[in-house]
Amino acid sequence: MARPDLLILGQITVDHVVPAVPAPWAERVGGNALYAAAGARLWLDPALIGLVFRKGPDFPINVQRVLAEAGIVHVRRIDVDLPHLTEWIVYDAGGSRRCLPKNEPLRHIGAEGEAGDVEVYLDYLLTFTPEARDLPEDWLPAKAVHLAPQARSRHPDSLRHLAGRAGFVSVDPSPFLAKHYDAAGLARVLAGADAILPSELEAGHLAGEDWPRAARELTQGGFREAVIKRGGREVVLSAEGAVELVPVPSVQVVDPTGAGDSFGGAYAACRMLGHPPAEAARRAIVSAGMVVGCEGAEAALALDPAEAARRLAAFC
Repeated sequence: MARPDLLILGQITVDHVVPAVPAPWAERVGGNALYAAAGARLWLDPALIGLVFRKGPDFPINVQRVLAEAGIVHVRRIDVDLPHLTEWIVYDAGGSRRCLPKNEPLRHIGAEGEAGDVEVYLDYLLTFTPEARDLPEDWLPAKAVHLAPQARSRHPDSLRHLAGRAGFVSVDPSPFLAKHYDAAGLARVLAGADAILPSELEAGHLAGEDWPRAARELTQGGFREAVIKRGGREVVLSAEGAVELVPVPSVQVVDPTGAGDSFGGAYAACRMLGHPPAEAARRAIVSAGMVVGCEGAEAALALDPAEAARRLAAFC
């Protein structure tokens, strides 16, 4: 079996989804790793995608079966001796959502006045966050690696391990990391990343209201490419010495979960395939638009690449 070309590092979760309208909650497999893979496989042969995840003994869904049905066969599972991270995903009528940990040690998180809540949550999340050292050695060097949002120092640690071992590396930073640094500081702490793909949540402190300036400062600080995702508004791309606003077509949103993660996986896949940054961004926008039009990671992993091609043709 040929080894994978695009490697994805991120979490899987158990999501207990509470809809905005009265209805029973649904238990689904989720997590940024699966959504990143869903975005990538719309443009890349899924047999060329490799994914590493960590799993607790009580995980109720066979993730490897889900991935195999999507054509992703290069999978490494690492077992963790803790109850798997489970979250309530609570939606409101406006489409926004709130994530609340359901695990017994974390249930108090979110209550006012609880000191150290975030630290407790990050410690638990870190246990289920894979790092580059978890990658099988025979998968390296890789043509591309995408790092989905990761806790604490996982990104810098993984980037050090990947130095000289990946042709292209994209990073989707977590807000816990990004908010502590200016553009130059992010480039320093994420040295080795070719592209940074923050959302407006992670880049808002850099921008104020000037999003092109924020993207430009990220590339001036040291990243080759900076792509700021802003929900339904234009994506701000800084690459090759220019800043461009890439339009985002209007789509029907069924479930906004995974939009940014699917964008990141698609962008990394398309850059690896040789598409220029603006074209990779357009294809990533198509991926994100398709993912928010379905419910859950399993449905996202079953999306049709032919439909992605049709939407891209209409987009362009």
